[in-house]
Amino acid sequence: MSQIFRTITVREKFNDVEKDFWSSQCKISNSLFNVAIYQIRQAHFEKLNKSDSFATYWRGDEFRKGRKLVRIKANYPELYHQVKSNSNYKALHSQAAQQTIKSVTESFSSFNELVSLFFKGEVDRPSVPRYRKSGGMYSVTYPVQATRFIDGWAILPVSQSVKHDLFFEPKVKIPDFVDTNLVREIRIRPSRGEFWVDWVCDDGKEEQEVNRDLNYGQYLAIDHGVKFWLSCVTSRGKSFIVEAPPLKTQLHYYRDKVASHKKGKPDKYWDEYLDSLAAKRNLQVRDAVNKAARFIINRCLKDKIGNLIVGWNEGNKQKISLGKKNNYEVVSMPTARLIRRLEELSKEYGIRLHVISEEYTSKASFSDRDELHNLGEKPLTWKPSGKRTTRDTYRTKSGLTVHADINAAANILRRFFQLNGLSKLKAQLLFKKLDGVLTDPKRYSIFCNMKKKYRKQTLRSPARVRLSASLDHVVTSV
Repeated sequence: MSQIFRTITVREKFNDVEKDFWSSQCKISNSLFNVAIYQIRQAHFEKLNKSDSFATYWRGDEFRKGRKLVRIKANYPELYHQVKSNSNYKALHSQAAQQTIKSVTESFSSFNELVSLFFKGEVDRPSVPRYRKSGGMYSVTYPVQATRFIDGWAILPVSQSVKHDLFFEPKVKIPDFVDTNLVREIRIRPSRGEFWVDWVCDDGKEEQEVNRDLNYGQYLAIDHGVKFWLSCVTSRGKSFIVEAPPLKTQLHYYRDKVASHKKGKPDKYWDEYLDSLAAKRNLQVRDAVNKAARFIINRCLKDKIGNLIVGWNEGNKQKISLGKKNNYEVVSMPTARLIRRLEELSKEYGIRLHVISEEYTSKASFSDRDELHNLGEKPLTWKPSGKRTTRDTYRTKSGLTVHADINAAANILRRFFQLNGLSKLKAQLLFKKLDGVLTDPKRYSIFCNMKKKYRKQTLRSPARVRLSASLDHVVTSV
């Protein structure tokens, strides 16, 4: 089992002198990152030049010639000895510089894993890690061994080469909800003209493969839609909708403000005002994703549901064609980020997350048990038994009006049963139970009527109470 680390993010308000210092440190970290990238790439291309490194391959409908896709050696000890004499390395504290170098080797390790998946046909051809933008800023990371905690402050070290020029001691305020005994890293991260402090904590919790408190014969299926964000059905015979009208309003506000401010300016125009708008939008999206994910996971824990099924087609937002208004409604909602957050929380609580295709689940009638086809496999003669009459209503063959998105969620659950070859008798009994919950789902708004007490209903041990409280504080205060 792999260990779980939690990151508590706090926006830090530095004065002008501190901002100048941290801007300089982040720019140096960015340059050191590029130096490390250069060393690995040059060694790799030099090795390829000594052999027959070119090959032909198909990219979509084009036949191309390029360098062979091979793994790239990125050894941290070797890379450290190559860059430790660089001026950028010396301008950072040694442990912070080492963390930047390690992040480079980690990016190449991820690339090597993608190479393996590419030859298995699971991903597209990956690109070699590239340089960061020249003159940009990259985060500076301090392991807990390099820091001192004194009187509610975390004192961060600097290199000897810049220490004599400083007339202040770099430090950040320790939030009341952060337990310093659990802190493993402190990261100073620039974003949208602001600085954030990431407190990476370890509460000793590991990923769970099996949770004895859950029933792995129970399921919760989710369909994401246009009018309603998440429509859900459970194998316990319940249906509900998770919606976020304030988030949609905030996203529309952001789009209109950006369009108004950029009117008459170049397409790539950007300034500090737009930075502040984007930063605020990112916080609103993050808050919504955290609250929605926590609600879904809590529902699984409360009803002892061991399987979470999400209908999602990779790349469907790029190819969506629902009209200008509906396209924006779907594309702007952070559903992909929500799925990634659900994946993280599912591993923590032993819930099995399944992401399956959702083709034709909105068109097919669940009550009439219409056949579900994969994209491109639908016969030309196939027609659904029912019809979607409005955005949120669906009329079945018998004339019964049901909720359209709940109908789609039930079809997602039905497709999961088909794909996994589960018992037909069990499936029939479950589908009969779901026939009665398609018409009147309960609706929850993650911002308006969802109580804080409900969001905090999780299975956590007393030893982690303080960190749990701190995480909930961050989620609800962002």
